[in-house]
Amino acid sequence: MAVIFVLYASGVRNTCTLNNICSNIVVFDGGYTGLVQHPKMGNFCNMSGVLPPHNVCVLSFDTTNDLINNLLMVLRENISSVNTQDVSSHGQPQRFLKEMFKNNKENLNKSNVTEIIQKKYAKINEKIYSKYLQIVTEATDDNNTSDNSSNTTTKSCTIDTLGVWLLINKVNNYQLNITRKSDTRPNAKIFFVDGKCNITTMNFTKCQGDTIQVYMNGACNITCLNTESACTNANYMSCDLKTNANVDFIEFQGQSPNCSKCGSPVQSVELTIAMENTTSLFPKEDSTTDKAEVLANLTVNILEQMGNKTSASVSIGEVQGIFVKPKDPAKLKSTSFVYSPDKNLGIIEDNTQIEAYPRLISVPKEAFEKALSQNISKLFTAVFRFPNFTKDEKNSTVLNDEVYSIDMGAEIANLTNTINITFKKVDKQKQATPQCFSWSGSGSKPNWTTEGCNTTRISDSVSCECEHLTFFAVLMIPNPPDNSSTISSTDLNNLTYITSIGCGLSIFFLGVALFMHFLLRRARKSEAAQILINLMVALVLLNLTFLTNEYVANTDSIIGCKLMAGFMHYCLLSTFTWFGLEALHLCLQLARNSNPIRHYLTKICVAGWAPPAIVVTVLFCMQKYDQIVIYSDTGKNVKMCWIKDSVVHYVVNIGYYSVIFAFTFTTFIIMLRWIVLLKRTAAGHHKAPADSGKHTKTGTSDVLTVMGLSCTLGLTWGFAFFAYGALRLPSYYIFTILNSFQGFFLFIYYYNTSKIVGERPPISADTSNTTEATQMENPYEKPKTF
Repeated sequence: MAVIFVLYASGVRNTCTLNNICSNIVVFDGGYTGLVQHPKMGNFCNMSGVLPPHNVCVLSFDTTNDLINNLLMVLRENISSVNTQDVSSHGQPQRFLKEMFKNNKENLNKSNVTEIIQKKYAKINEKIYSKYLQIVTEATDDNNTSDNSSNTTTKSCTIDTLGVWLLINKVNNYQLNITRKSDTRPNAKIFFVDGKCNITTMNFTKCQGDTIQVYMNGACNITCLNTESACTNANYMSCDLKTNANVDFIEFQGQSPNCSKCGSPVQSVELTIAMENTTSLFPKEDSTTDKAEVLANLTVNILEQMGNKTSASVSIGEVQGIFVKPKDPAKLKSTSFVYSPDKNLGIIEDNTQIEAYPRLISVPKEAFEKALSQNISKLFTAVFRFPNFTKDEKNSTVLNDEVYSIDMGAEIANLTNTINITFKKVDKQKQATPQCFSWSGSGSKPNWTTEGCNTTRISDSVSCECEHLTFFAVLMIPNPPDNSSTISSTDLNNLTYITSIGCGLSIFFLGVALFMHFLLRRARKSEAAQILINLMVALVLLNLTFLTNEYVANTDSIIGCKLMAGFMHYCLLSTFTWFGLEALHLCLQLARNSNPIRHYLTKICVAGWAPPAIVVTVLFCMQKYDQIVIYSDTGKNVKMCWIKDSVVHYVVNIGYYSVIFAFTFTTFIIMLRWIVLLKRTAAGHHKAPADSGKHTKTGTSDVLTVMGLSCTLGLTWGFAFFAYGALRLPSYYIFTILNSFQGFFLFIYYYNTSKIVGERPPISADTSNTTEATQMENPYEKPKTF
């Protein structure tokens, strides 16, 4: 079989490549179908360089070899005495057939062979029957010495170079094979013509949609198809091909053409490399071997063995790898790899079959472009699969006990189009959740991190979307109790931003308040102001430790993380304690007798700062501080240094705050009642003189007083009690907003309830029993009124 000619938009070329310049390809059997007519050029079989229609390539095939093979098969079945070997191995099939008839005249003659052909084909396909009779006539005619297969130039054309091939199959139907190799598969519409066709009357725009269409144009039967979509949903079938080609084939059965797939969805590699199973490559129990260095040396070795080949399969014991080089750096494209236990790693060629494989790795075009921009000597992609990989320090459980490595010989990071690794048929576990991790390869043991990788879980599949190249694995992370520590990545990001902004503002405004207080030294005489300043100091330290906690946790320093957890816990307990002391001070102000408490502020400060230190010291000695993880649904987790024992957390923190909250909330109710009674009493008197130095009460000041009172008593922390069930997420937002901005609210309260009044003459005892440089409004320094 040979291609008689190939016609391009620029003229006739005796070539075997299309180079994807054709938007429409006309295919016909030049040895049988008949003349393809064009008014200006007579017929295509006698072309002399006249231009065909724009962007239309015409391929004419000679299917004589297929018919001869079919004929020999029929003769073998009906005349056993004839030695009819397969003619496909002969370079001159028609001459071979002629000599076979000549050497077997007793058993083979035109009469008996014609009779056999008539029984076999006359009622099936009249045109094919006529062609068989023509072949037999030429083979038995002693005067016919022609041999159409002697053209050695056209013999070099194959489906591998041309991308398409027309033949007649064993059931005598025309069959069009289309390669699935992306570099040679034509990206065009194909028109198979059968009959006497005039190319000027062919409607190339009539072929629309993704299905195979058949229509008539006079005496011309035309079947059109889109090579990109015609065989998308076709099934794989056993094929009778001389080579292990991966092709789509369309069998033309009258008005019902049928598309099937042949070969394998995975591309055949050009080189297979089997290396010695050296236990020093990536031993499970390793010593000091740097994995990145070992992999780099292995890659260089394999690339040298590949030479000019573009693909290779590598096996090193249980370790499997696949290498692929772009054939044309000017035509880069994304590449996908698949893995299955029975077929190992491979380069997927038929993307419609991706769902059939349990593992899928996709490397985007952008990664190749970034590698090319770094002027590396060889552009390639290498994927390795490592079973039984070295365990990390935490002895983490790896999904399916497999780790993947992707290497391109260049630093690839910050990809917009991510590298995707998909694990399918992942069994759901109640005790653990699969999450994607990566590792740079530095050191002898993995140090897995979620940085640069997102996790997407859909049904029973897990997809890792990573923006860099490195080692990848899916670790089974133990679920927290009742999933109480798991929130969506969106909520986690929102809460993180709110906390960072709020804590930053709180630190700034608390710092301003502290600056104002220590600048105005006479304000230290106010006991209420002193207690408030201690609370502000505790809040400043708490916000600072909270903002720096994640940074310390990400350093993976065990000692540093424990110290950070202990100090932040100390600041938290101190803050709770000062909430209680604020309430105690207000109660004492309401019930204070004439005898003052000796060393009152000293005792208050000792009570505020000493007990939390004792609790933290005990917990530190009991090894209760460590690194913990807040989980999100996409694997973008947050590390922090905190109490690792949830029981200790609930007893020490929640339990202690519950006691404080009960006391402060009761005090808050009493103070509200006291303020209301005071306002009613004040409303019964005449207005104060304009120069009396007092502020006129407004609705805004009342709101600020109540809000400031709530903050000083720590009532906003009470929203933590609602962090369960349907109220869990709303309480997180309310809790985060109020408490991260608590310092800001305290500053506003401090500013509005304090005023510098300078030196004043003594005032009457029924108004106040103290004279201070800083006078605090409700609830500070108000006289007892009963």
